[in-house]
Amino acid sequence: MKANRIARAVGIVAASALTVAGLSAVAIAPAGAATRSTVILHSAGEITSLNSGTNDGNTVYNGTVGSLTGMGFIYYDNGPKLVRNTTFGTMAVTKNTPTDFRITYTVKPGRVWSDGTPINGVDLLLSHVVASNEYSTTAGLGDPSDADKKPTFDSVGYGGAYGENVVGLPTLSADKLSVTVRFGKPLPDWELLAPGPSPVHALSLLADGKKGLQSASVNNAAKAKFLSAFTSKNTASLKKMGDVWTNAYNIRTIDSNTNKLLLISNGGFIVQSAVADSTMILVRNPLYNSGPAMKTTNPIKTVQIKTISNDTAAVAALRNGDIDIYQNSNPTTAAKALLDGIRSVTVESKPSGVYSHMGIRTGTAFGETAPYTGPFAGSSQKAIDLRTAMLLSIPREQILSTFIKPLKADAQTMDTHFGFTGSPTHTFVTKSSGVSLYTTGTQEERTAKALALVKKYYPTASATNSVVDVKMWFANTSGLRVSTSQLVKAEAKKAGFNIDNTGVSDFPAKMKSSDYDLTLFAFGLTSISQATATAIYKTDGGNNSWGWGTPELDKIMSNLQSNYLTAAQVNAERLKADKIIMANAYGLSLYQNVSVTAWSKALKGIKPAPLSPQIVWNFWEWSY
Repeated sequence: MKANRIARAVGIVAASALTVAGLSAVAIAPAGAATRSTVILHSAGEITSLNSGTNDGNTVYNGTVGSLTGMGFIYYDNGPKLVRNTTFGTMAVTKNTPTDFRITYTVKPGRVWSDGTPINGVDLLLSHVVASNEYSTTAGLGDPSDADKKPTFDSVGYGGAYGENVVGLPTLSADKLSVTVRFGKPLPDWELLAPGPSPVHALSLLADGKKGLQSASVNNAAKAKFLSAFTSKNTASLKKMGDVWTNAYNIRTIDSNTNKLLLISNGGFIVQSAVADSTMILVRNPLYNSGPAMKTTNPIKTVQIKTISNDTAAVAALRNGDIDIYQNSNPTTAAKALLDGIRSVTVESKPSGVYSHMGIRTGTAFGETAPYTGPFAGSSQKAIDLRTAMLLSIPREQILSTFIKPLKADAQTMDTHFGFTGSPTHTFVTKSSGVSLYTTGTQEERTAKALALVKKYYPTASATNSVVDVKMWFANTSGLRVSTSQLVKAEAKKAGFNIDNTGVSDFPAKMKSSDYDLTLFAFGLTSISQATATAIYKTDGGNNSWGWGTPELDKIMSNLQSNYLTAAQVNAERLKADKIIMANAYGLSLYQNVSVTAWSKALKGIKPAPLSPQIVWNFWEWSY
């Protein structure tokens, strides 16, 4: 059960999973075999969950699996252009007044889950459960706005435009194929609010302790039971389902003993097996009819996702024919040089929808209970000064020239979360946001300012006396992250900071932990919208892992999420927000990542896209 392609853009979660009974093990032919029907795809990080809609499962690696196994109303192509998936269904605004804005979503008749169960509007209703704060609260599932206690459905979808503006329960049509959702006002980016389909019959069966796929009559009864629980807000029943949704899909090993109810799909593929931190195998879904038709000539029947966190090892695997597709939005220059030397592959390098940044923890992450008490905690002048000093000491230009410019010669630092370098938004916001504090002068001068701030509170601090201990977390399996952390550590030492740059192997799974002070991390955009970055800075935002936020900032974020604004108004709001962000020294963007993709020349239909899921968005076009 993972986020559907459309739903991930706003955190509304789909719940399709992955397999059909009776599928036998599929032999994986070597990548260099003459007759191929298998694609072996590289993943730079481990797949940890079949549900990327939870706080624990929300990673791009899990999202890749979700995109192969789930289809909804829309997806982004490699333009990136938003495409309506009319094979699955249609959506339309059916009422539009200042106080009554309604959208009707209709599933095309005949769509089925991989176990043969028909898909209908009931399968769209779980999206309301995991996106509406009001529903969660009134159904007795917990108030998602309560920072001290997680709701039963631990969803990243709460706190967004959907939950803030939806009115009442979605209405199901008499034939159960359509769902109409009412909002209290017209909403920008309304297409991105489309609910993702979920196999709610499986969720209901799992909550009742059922094992294995069931008969059509049992499945229909289970779906009816979900609908009854949803409509009546049956707390006991919903809590059982919420426990399954939040926890049961967090599996790293999948084999013949895995409950097949966890593996129901409406995408092109079904997860068949997985070995933790190694390999996942997905096989063709013979009942797939929720998206564009897959190729019939030399088609892809099996996708194998191989986790290779070491970039050099991944390139070697491509060279040796052990994988067919290499993709990294955080590559090393050495890896790019090696890829260019492999004659049997096509190499494409372009700016991606991923960007790297430094984030400073300021408090306990929303929904977590372990307190953060490190050097940057709180909003006192001392905490803000120390955070400012930390950011001043980050050698962004050195990082850029060392690791990014060899891949993209004209690369520049990215100075706001609200727009990529060169965009009108970036230009407008950064002119007066306060980021000039971190761009003016030389790095030597900025580091001197940083040391002066540290000495206000620690008079003995010097370039040879590090007095502020800082724990920096990042994925220490990434060669680029390790090398970047070394540059940060060396420069920060001159400002009196002693950085522990050991990193962790299971980052970003531990993003909400209070055990670190500083992160080196990347965000991958799943959509282009007026609400860009709001989930990062809103107090209860699904992507806010650092304890950031103020009432004024929350108000701005809600305005961007929920109100029609002109381009000028959007930029004005983003500027107001960035001034608060800079004043509080929450963090700094570093650069827009350069994504490098390389694939076997024998493989057709690969079209790397800037937005997540980047590679697998058009799996139906793949063939040999």
